Amino acid sequence: MNIYRPAAVDCIYPRRPSVAVDRIVIHTMEGTYRGTIAWFQTRGRMPPTAAHYCFSKAGDVCQMVPDHLKCYHATVYNDRSIGFEHEGYAADQVFAEPMLVASARCCAALCKKFSIPIDRQHIVGHVEVPGATHTDPGPCWPWGHYMDLVLVASQGR
Repeated sequence: MNIYRPAAVDCIYPRRPSVAVDRIVIHTMEGTYRGTIAWFQTRGRMPPTAAHYCFSKAGDVCQMVPDHLKCYHATVYNDRSIGFEHEGYAADQVFAEPMLVASARCCAALCKKFSIPIDRQHIVGHVEVPGATHTDPGPCWPWGHYMDLVLVASQGR
């Protein structure tokens, strides 16, 4: 199921600066899908974080921030990226296939929309953002499989 649940207004910046969107940043929620959506809808949190999309283990997708707007999720990449949050924990050994497929389809669509190359320089983990203090999506995130899914989705298969 795809739904739109806006993040709290203090978590969304009114517009992006004149920088092209050229990154997708992969995160893990460090919690549940419903809990993360509720957290991103809570006003007055510090820091006021959010993500553009949240993905459940079952493959549900919740958009929380419109693509053309900026939110705080990846420090120096906030201006230029779209944030993807995935249900689970960075320490998880296995990530649910329906979630990976839903995320990859969304990623492929956004890569097409923004002319983002489908490669590991442009689809990155939160841990790979310069200055990152986070470890997500974690050492077990299936990068090879995920990138294959994105590529297949980009070809309409």
